[in-house]
Amino acid sequence: MKKRNMNLRVVILGLIAGLTCNVETFTIGAPDAACKHMTPGHAHKEQTSESPAEIIVDVTEVEPGQTIDFKLKGKDGQKFMGFIIQVRDAKNLDNQVGSFIAGDEAKYMTCGKGIHNSLTHRGSTLKDEIASKWRAPSDFNGEVVFMFTNLIDYTTYWVRTPGPRLRVRQAESEVKTTTKPEETTTEYYTLADFVVDEIEQEIDKVLEETHIHNHDDKDDTTGGHTHNILDAITATKTKIGNLDIIEEVEERVLQEVDFPQPSLKTENELNLAAARPQDINVDDAFTPIYISSTTTLKTTTISQETTPDPLPFINGVAQHTSTQDPIYEGCNSTKACFGIPENCVASRRCRAVVAYKLDRVRYHFEMKALSEGYVSFGLSRDAKMGEDLTTNCIVQENGNVDIATGYNYGKSANKPPLGVTRKEDGIKERMQSGRKDGWIYCSWTRNISVYIENEEWNFEKDLYHVMLAVGDVYDNVIMFHSDKVVSAERMGLGQVGLITAKSRLYIILHGSFMIGAWIFASSLGIVFARYFKQTWTNTKVCGLDQWFVWHRSLMILVWCLNIVGLVLIILDVEGLSPTIYSNPHAIMGFVTVGLAFIQPFLALLRCSPTHRNRWIFNWVHWFIGNAAQILGVACIFFSTFLEKALLPAETIFLIIAWVAFHILTHVILSITSCVGENKAAKQGTMKYPPRGQYHPQRGPHQFPDYEELKRDHPGAGIRKFGLAAYTVACFIAAAFLIALVVLAPTRPSLVQIGILSSEHLI
Repeated sequence: MKKRNMNLRVVILGLIAGLTCNVETFTIGAPDAACKHMTPGHAHKEQTSESPAEIIVDVTEVEPGQTIDFKLKGKDGQKFMGFIIQVRDAKNLDNQVGSFIAGDEAKYMTCGKGIHNSLTHRGSTLKDEIASKWRAPSDFNGEVVFMFTNLIDYTTYWVRTPGPRLRVRQAESEVKTTTKPEETTTEYYTLADFVVDEIEQEIDKVLEETHIHNHDDKDDTTGGHTHNILDAITATKTKIGNLDIIEEVEERVLQEVDFPQPSLKTENELNLAAARPQDINVDDAFTPIYISSTTTLKTTTISQETTPDPLPFINGVAQHTSTQDPIYEGCNSTKACFGIPENCVASRRCRAVVAYKLDRVRYHFEMKALSEGYVSFGLSRDAKMGEDLTTNCIVQENGNVDIATGYNYGKSANKPPLGVTRKEDGIKERMQSGRKDGWIYCSWTRNISVYIENEEWNFEKDLYHVMLAVGDVYDNVIMFHSDKVVSAERMGLGQVGLITAKSRLYIILHGSFMIGAWIFASSLGIVFARYFKQTWTNTKVCGLDQWFVWHRSLMILVWCLNIVGLVLIILDVEGLSPTIYSNPHAIMGFVTVGLAFIQPFLALLRCSPTHRNRWIFNWVHWFIGNAAQILGVACIFFSTFLEKALLPAETIFLIIAWVAFHILTHVILSITSCVGENKAAKQGTMKYPPRGQYHPQRGPHQFPDYEELKRDHPGAGIRKFGLAAYTVACFIAAAFLIALVVLAPTRPSLVQIGILSSEHLI
């Protein structure tokens, strides 16, 4: 029995130590558990050199209750990512004193029994400096010292750097010595109180002995390992795993221990349009006045209700989340959020969104998406699809939503990991799942680490790209995603806040360049060469006819835009697009760029205009140019069906309308040219021969390419008017298409303002 109690004591000590001392530092700020030792939980060794940051205070002495300004600033322009700031009693460095008034870049931590007595960072952006205020305690007389921890990045940080010292001095008339009679009190302890008090010294010992060995360190004789409280708990449970009471004790401890939560700043903007003066002190509105270390204050938050914007509906289904959706609560303070389309979390208008946070010793996830198939949350080491760990919420044939672990085998197959059962897949609890009105919702918790495909996925120590995807399901099998977003950088799952998506710049530039090339530049270049050889004949540019200068310039532009656009999209997809087998856009695009590439080189090899085989070049040049343009426009048409384009389906109607106008313009100009050529032939003013084999001996007129003529063919006015109208139409069509690409996704907004119908037309 004695041995059983001793084992139970070891388990309780290990659990409480792990729960209270396994500190994580997040990009949204350190948790309150980091109070005492100010040490991030990044499993990396702290720096021993001089800190590249410093705290600047303009005073050396303060009165009790006085508020002073201070700054944490990088030295020599050095930026920093995160920080923890405290003010401690110089005689007892374990005691935090005073309270802070957080600035824009900081938020509160509440350590021990104090109120707002520590500061940490709000976000992961690099900072030159941060400014806040500190209020001296009203019941303290002595010297205090600023202490701070600062992080340059996830692996590089300096811990408990001492800063300026201040003297908190009371007036002599206020310093009194009083004697109080001894009082006898009876205190009652819960299980958590008893255990925490009993193991406090043990926790300090564990933390002091906790150290990191570099696996690359040749002097490391321990074999390279990490002392981690959670590992110790696991080892303890393994050693005495035959005790039935272990799980019961763990649950009791988790329930009874009071985990401190971040104390957030109440941020109410001043109403500058108020009808009456507002005499409230801004600092006092942000934080309660510090009274003593044992006083609990009630904080009142005044909020003004706002009416959310109406949701756009298509066929009765909301097209994005409500801005009041509970899933967004805490995205700026206690959890990480990521959504589709990219960076939609800031506006709270997402078609798919995932939110997660560290919940005690496990990670809690919740996810929802506009989908009738599946929504998947993935972790990738390289931001490429393949060898990724996923958690999938899948609509099954019976209509239920299942939460399952998946693994990306290559770029096209997401399957359950081989050799892993549902009990071994790392999901601790499948909490909620379901679907309603076209939306899927699910929530679950995961253990800190799991072994999948002979790899350890450690969410506490490792960095991953976050992936979110939605798509269809066929016969309970996940199909290739229809929409996807990937985080821009690798990050730890303890890093909290809004996650920035991978940039779409290459996709936007690729689409814009190709639209500009084939809808605008090539169309005008072809029109100049086909219909305007007998126009503006009395003026030249650098000794060349105007039609030729315009034609060559526009086609060189087409050539450049195609080459650059191809390079950009290859860089974005990092090889061949996985849609090459499902959409002809990629294959047709390669053929189009190939034809455009060889066209100017063929033009350089053309024979003279009077050569007897010149007609062969004319027809080959004509065929390649027209084939390239037709394929280019077809590529733009098929791109509207690609998930990366994010274009509304109705875009195809704009393309069809432009094609119809393009054909109509060519018909009108062709008729006008035929009439003009017939008249010119009768008048003997034909400058260029019709397309076909050249036979100078068969007619009275020679047709050199650059014979000077002083007047245009008949119908020049109509041709010029047609060119102006065609140029304006091509410009408007190209500009509108480019705007759809740059601003994508635009359909919900276009529906909301009434340009598009709420129901799909195709």
